[in-house]
Amino acid sequence: MKKINYLSLFFLILIFVILIILNKETSRKIAINYDKFEYKIPVYLGVFDLFNRHFNYKYLVKQINVNQNNKENIILNTAKWVNQNIQKIPEGVDLVDSDPLTIVKRRLGEQYQFSDILCVFLIYLNIDVYFFNSIDPLTIFKVNNVWSVLDPYYGVYFINENENFASIEELKTSKWEIVNLDSQKINLLDIQDTFFQNFQNYDQVKEHYQKVFNDIKSSKQLDEMNIFDRGGRAYIQNPFNRVRYEVHKIFN
Repeated sequence: MKKINYLSLFFLILIFVILIILNKETSRKIAINYDKFEYKIPVYLGVFDLFNRHFNYKYLVKQINVNQNNKENIILNTAKWVNQNIQKIPEGVDLVDSDPLTIVKRRLGEQYQFSDILCVFLIYLNIDVYFFNSIDPLTIFKVNNVWSVLDPYYGVYFINENENFASIEELKTSKWEIVNLDSQKINLLDIQDTFFQNFQNYDQVKEHYQKVFNDIKSSKQLDEMNIFDRGGRAYIQNPFNRVRYEVHKIFN
């Protein structure tokens, strides 16, 4: 009888402690036009938001790829959804950076946010990613043991001479070509259709990407990185991974 009472008391105390923790305040950050702001919300609301985003991502990537089963097609199909459903931010409209789901809700994004949300989607499709947030942000993904590159903002990816996804090493050292998300090679006639007014000809595009590729880590380096060091926010949208991430921060 005493054991039962002690056990009941333990659970009552545990519930009481959890309620206290859940009602404590935690910080939430938001950036508007690159100006950062911080505000407070109760922990329980932060936990609710985390699970809400998690289930939204799971549902959305499933809907996007309802008729897809090939991994390569899933990657391209998901990138196409991002490219076609997230619009460039018009002049005079605020850039808002809160959680990645904000990008989907607004259907508006800055260049880096296209790769940011695509990385999140691919993680939810069990595809490893590296968010390369440079002058030209890119989504780097791993498929069939090959790390390759995709630019969802312009809606292009890169193939080798065999017309497969070009590996990082091939992009650094070999011949490669640019194709759109319908797997059509980019030619001189559609440069401005694809890249707006940012490049005048195909050679300029190739030169630009070659400089970017040279700054990307090697496949070996990416394989050796902890997932929380290479995914930007992508790997911490899953609540279980979020706990792992907090532990990772403590010991690193």
